[in-house]
Amino acid sequence: MSGTSFVALYRGRTISSARLVAVSADRDLAADVAARILCQPLASDDDIVAELDRGRRAALLLIEGEANDAPGE
Repeated sequence: MSGTSFVALYRGRTISSARLVAVSADRDLAADVAARILCQPLASDDDIVAELDRGRRAALLLIEGEANDAPGE
């Protein structure tokens, strides 16, 4: 099953009060955001959180790779 990756931009004083500003399903933008997140180091002393982070990073690598695998538009 394939899906679409998208990026959403919210703005607010807190997460709970934030409002949606914009959404984009542009593959290159999603790949760029994924790559930027991947540049952040993993740091957790909690084995469960560390495992979640590894899974999240694997998903981000796949999203980043989608842009490279997309046929020319």
